Amino acid sequence: MSTLKTAVLAAAFALCAVPGAFAAGSSLQLIIGGEAYDGPPKFEVTFDGKVLGEGAVNAAIDTATAGRFADAADKTPYVQSFSFDIPDDLFKPGGEVRVRLVNEAYGGDGSNRDRNLYLAAVAVNGRAVTVSGLSTQGTTANTENELLGEFLVLKDGNVEGVSRAPTGGWPLPDATIAAAQPTTQPVTTEVAAVAEEPAAVPAVKAQAAVTALKLPEAAEGDKPVASASLASAAPAAASASCNRDELYNVVGFNESSNDLTPKLMERLDQIVADIGEQKCKVLVTGYSSRAGNHATNALFAIERAQNVLAYLKQAGLKFEKVSATGAGATEQFGDTFYANRRVVISVAP
Repeated sequence: MSTLKTAVLAAAFALCAVPGAFAAGSSLQLIIGGEAYDGPPKFEVTFDGKVLGEGAVNAAIDTATAGRFADAADKTPYVQSFSFDIPDDLFKPGGEVRVRLVNEAYGGDGSNRDRNLYLAAVAVNGRAVTVSGLSTQGTTANTENELLGEFLVLKDGNVEGVSRAPTGGWPLPDATIAAAQPTTQPVTTEVAAVAEEPAAVPAVKAQAAVTALKLPEAAEGDKPVASASLASAAPAAASASCNRDELYNVVGFNESSNDLTPKLMERLDQIVADIGEQKCKVLVTGYSSRAGNHATNALFAIERAQNVLAYLKQAGLKFEKVSATGAGATEQFGDTFYANRRVVISVAP
């Protein structure tokens, strides 16, 4: 797999729950793979020198039983997406993001057992930097980047993965919403040519490790998938309360595209009409097919979810709580790439 070219993707997302229609704080997302040995690799992430939090790549490949990350033909099951809130008083357009392995372990020469991190992408308020924009810096001295395809390798706690702010700086959170307003024109996105190209990936059946949502049964064939049941009639009177507990599927995204086509907008209009004036808890989760590379597909998934959320807001849908996230590449909805390029909208009281 070749290293991604430099790309700044318009990957708009709002992973933290927001109480109002357009209220959103700053958020940071990491896409990380891992190797586990006697437990998963853990990491610390900082923004502008301040610790935002820690995480563990629980999906990391177990090097004692399953081999090495580099040798896995399909790395998707060992890659996860993480989200962190950035406090308003800490956010700066020029803030630097750093990721550090905090529980290094190694089984010794010849053991093939190790704990490592593989950083694929960093995004702040919808502006993303992939591996060609990342670098490693030693805590005591600078070190040369070690790359594994589209991943920056972090082998020990003495080396940090660094993402400087892209040209023009990280956008403000309000700019994320504005950038995601739906349009019949394609979202401007620079990606490597391998993104979601069907010929790039053989058929595999493992589920994406980053998926964390109640899901409908898999779709079959290459046809648009019907939603979880639509109610036959809207409430007789408008109400701010919510009696919905449903999953809606939005299927039909074009290959290597996050654009909301007229057909997709028509589907979203159906969903808006079905929910009506009710204020529900809504989770919008985007997916991509498994074709292409992990980082780009994960960002496609995020973009699709945020474009759908922006459309729902623009259409006047009200929320008790709302968030949008990407679950990355998957095959769980069917055997075709078409079936897996989708957004799932979970609605609950």
